[in-house]
Amino acid sequence: MRHAQRRNDTWAWRLLLAACVLALCAVRPLPAADGLAVSNATTRLEDGVWYLDADVDFQLNRTALDALASGLLLDIELEIRLERRRRIIWDAEFAELKQRYQLQFHALTERYILRNLNSGEQASYASLPAALAQLGQVRSLPLIDDALLDPDERYYVQVRAVVDIKRDGGPLALIRVFWNDWRIESDWIRWRLGR
Repeated sequence: MRHAQRRNDTWAWRLLLAACVLALCAVRPLPAADGLAVSNATTRLEDGVWYLDADVDFQLNRTALDALASGLLLDIELEIRLERRRRIIWDAEFAELKQRYQLQFHALTERYILRNLNSGEQASYASLPAALAQLGQVRSLPLIDDALLDPDERYYVQVRAVVDIKRDGGPLALIRVFWNDWRIESDWIRWRLGR
């Protein structure tokens, strides 16, 4: 009888221990995955123009960080598509916009240089997290003039972010071969352009 009681006690302790381990695993935060994520994306109509606000979380993996530290450029794009909803056939792409940036580490000054390729603006940051935080805050990006949209149609906006190591040739083209057009993309997020 005592032997059976000990077995039951042992199993009870094992079950309790397993439940505690599972509870700790559920509470413990998981490490952030490498990649990109677009969130909090919204559009607003202001003075006859539609604007986009969004947050992009940049989680660069070791390959991208090594490429940046080696002096290679990271090409970064925010791809935006505007689609017109049709009743019978698939949605038609109505307009497309690419907001393009380049990020580079300048070894001599130990600063990160962020260039907006659409506007030509350039800024310098003391740390990579500061540069990525600035890059990840998309605010008041003009999308389209409201006069170009048919008020009787429904439109949808799609947004994703892309980071690419290799684009064009140049003095570092031979080194870039080792990265072989490496790129990461976020998932597309999609929502209705509301009035």
